[in-house]
Amino acid sequence: MGGSSIRVQIADLNIRFESGLENDVNVLRCFFKYHLAQSAQEPECTVVLKRQVSYRIPKDAERLWQSKHQAIEEPEDTIGRHRVHVPPAFNAFGIASCYYSRTRDTYYYGQMRDRTWVCYTPATRRIEYVLKPSVESISAMPLLMHVLATVHGRFLFHGAAVCVNGKAHLFVGKSGSGKSTLSTDLAKQKAAYMGDDLVLVYMRNGVPMIGALLFQAKLHMGTDTEKSEVDIPAMMQTDYCLSAPLAAVYLVCQSGGAESTIEPRPAAELMEQMLEASNSMSMQYDKQQWLMTLFEISERIPYYIFHFGDRALLDAAILTQQA
Repeated sequence: MGGSSIRVQIADLNIRFESGLENDVNVLRCFFKYHLAQSAQEPECTVVLKRQVSYRIPKDAERLWQSKHQAIEEPEDTIGRHRVHVPPAFNAFGIASCYYSRTRDTYYYGQMRDRTWVCYTPATRRIEYVLKPSVESISAMPLLMHVLATVHGRFLFHGAAVCVNGKAHLFVGKSGSGKSTLSTDLAKQKAAYMGDDLVLVYMRNGVPMIGALLFQAKLHMGTDTEKSEVDIPAMMQTDYCLSAPLAAVYLVCQSGGAESTIEPRPAAELMEQMLEASNSMSMQYDKQQWLMTLFEISERIPYYIFHFGDRALLDAAILTQQA
């Protein structure tokens, strides 16, 4: 095809992006600048970006799920001997729908806001990213990242992460709890930055892993009330890490105390937090694999509440003292 392509590495997954428009590839090159890969290895997936004024999915396509601005309530589900109540989950991409066409063996994920489509065909391991000519090429990136992740056994999580001594530390919690501030403050203390809002959770050779998504962080700068997009590794001249084994998970809570403290919590609470931090079960390509990944993490990885105190007194050593 005309145009050009780039290769990126995300959560140990090699991906080739192609487009007939050089400008789109340049935008993606900037967006994925920390994930660019120079590898002779055959990509595990190809994403083809297309521009079309209108796009229609096949008439036989059956709707599998639809998300809303608010997270979806999930029914109880059974896995092995376990009966699982799945609480309302994080929704990374607003209103979206997924359809499946049996005749084409293709899944169609639609971003309703700007009529963007992400189409996945399992037989070819090919994804088409279909945008209108007027839409920015990174407009539906959370939806594209969800599809890329879930069809390859990686799962998008609402959380921040840093890497200390080769181990990843994952911070979860509601928006405004301090995850972004905590992760960037730790990066100032030479922890390797792995993202402030979205990360990927997956298993590699039986080991729970965190994969970074090193896009621009959204932070309050100075006295600004609105968050600004900031390139953390460039601004802070800090190290970053693309993937690392998971050492611990922390629920971030603001504390009135001077020093930050860490409180151990039971595994059952971790499972609930992981469910709330991920895109809901109905959105997962392989629900069984998704649930098993969360069970493995909740049974093997320590869980704490991180009482985030005075930022000036924060010491990154608190992580290695606990996990």
